[in-house]
Amino acid sequence: MRALKATLLAALAVTKALAITSGPGPSILANREEIPEVEASLAKLGVDVTTIPSLNNRSSCNACEKACGTLDYLYGSQKVIAKGTEAYQNATESYWSAQQQEVKPSCIFIPSVDTDVSVLVLLAQLTECPFAAKSGGHAAFAGASSIPGGITILFRDLNEVLLNEDKSVASVGPGNKWGQVYKALEPHGLGVIGGRLSDIGVGGLTTGGGISYYSNEYGWALDNVESFEIVSAINGEILSASKTQHPDLYWALRGGGNNLGLVTKFNLYTIPSSLLRGITRVYSEDQFLHVLDAFTDIARKGSLDRNAQQYVVFAHAGGMNIASAELTYTKDVSDPPIFRKYRSIPALSDTTSTRTLAGYCSEIGAQDRNGQRQVFWNRTFKLNDEFVHWVVLHFFAMVSRVVEVPGALPMLVFQAITEPMLEKMSSAGGNALGLDTSNGPILIIHILSKWNNTSDDDTMYRFVDEFFTAIATEAETRGVSNDFVYMNYASRFQDVISSYGTDNKARLQEIAFKYDPRGVYQNLQPGYFKLKGAPSQGKRRHRHGRNRSG
Repeated sequence: MRALKATLLAALAVTKALAITSGPGPSILANREEIPEVEASLAKLGVDVTTIPSLNNRSSCNACEKACGTLDYLYGSQKVIAKGTEAYQNATESYWSAQQQEVKPSCIFIPSVDTDVSVLVLLAQLTECPFAAKSGGHAAFAGASSIPGGITILFRDLNEVLLNEDKSVASVGPGNKWGQVYKALEPHGLGVIGGRLSDIGVGGLTTGGGISYYSNEYGWALDNVESFEIVSAINGEILSASKTQHPDLYWALRGGGNNLGLVTKFNLYTIPSSLLRGITRVYSEDQFLHVLDAFTDIARKGSLDRNAQQYVVFAHAGGMNIASAELTYTKDVSDPPIFRKYRSIPALSDTTSTRTLAGYCSEIGAQDRNGQRQVFWNRTFKLNDEFVHWVVLHFFAMVSRVVEVPGALPMLVFQAITEPMLEKMSSAGGNALGLDTSNGPILIIHILSKWNNTSDDDTMYRFVDEFFTAIATEAETRGVSNDFVYMNYASRFQDVISSYGTDNKARLQEIAFKYDPRGVYQNLQPGYFKLKGAPSQGKRRHRHGRNRSG
């Protein structure tokens, strides 16, 4: 009977969670008796709402005018950036993709300490003004970390990087980009598991996954977090989520994206990091079969040499079809045996460099400029040699459709989720992604493309959508389908959370309801990949595939 009661209670919680994640309702504080509770929480943070002119001005009915006015009253114009200012323009232009740069919030808030974020979350509930949060701003679609007409939180000043006494954990603020973190740790001979480009933000990469140059040895970034500090939607309290404190929230934050709250500190396990060996080899089309053979061979040998990391990019550039293999070795070894298959293939060029982690990520990041229109899109599959050959041929057969689009550069990227990476995903109670070693290694197929003009958006989205529709159909035929969609490479048309499996999605909904019963982070922070579905629902999108149990 107790088991039946527990099951019924869990089902009720999920039902309530579904209600708060199905879409925004008329009011977060539907029961107006909750207003004094929010006001009391603000009072504990030193904010007396009765003294704030914008909150008591009956002539202003715009929710975000009230919220921005309140923030300006409390923090001043240095921390609350208004439209029409040079600082506002600089902030909106700091995003990576042109789509994000076009979004115009009512104001931009720059918190100095974690309790400033608590104040914002409570004020948003009181005024019903929506918000978004920017760590690095490297998403490829509008509204991911910016919000039209709402409040964009710029985490820029929450940028500490502090080591604990024995240097085993680095406390990192969400305002950091990975290059800043690596530079801070470099004098100590240390690193952390994080992004491979210096300009990627700490926040989104870590809560969505995080593939590192060191991931074949240590796993993804989300599996190398000792604890998170996160703002509770209920009362603005800063909660610590770890293996021992709020372990359910800890599990959910590892893959749950921005659905659980605003993380104000990532406590990351450190690793030894000195010099890395980076190799970029570019190949002509007549060598593609050999390149793919090297890629699949190394993907299957992940356990044999955990210092090796690889990805391969296919593109039409300079009038020819090319493949570029990016090979990284986490020790300064001139010719590691695991890469000799690549070395034996005649190359158009070979660039080899030895760098620190900070230097290497800066070098790669310098090739990735801001301001163009961008798209990410990905799917995963079982690793299969014949299938990867077919995918490359199909990609180049389709590229001719968009080569005349101004500035267009579609790139097909192959990466592997190796068996060592999958093994690490079961550590510390597991994560929300729903992956394990049962069908590894897993192939990530990722399209990224840039182009110049808004008028070509539909052409580019249609090209990528039709490409993934075709390869998903082929994968079904060959029996190599896999449903997981990697959040950090996903498009606005993809339902990432559902790809984690039915059980994991339900568990995420239940945990979200427990810590956020009003649905603040679902409804007032509507951007990015939410529990309710794809960011652009009802529009063209490639389905993630069949649901899996988690």
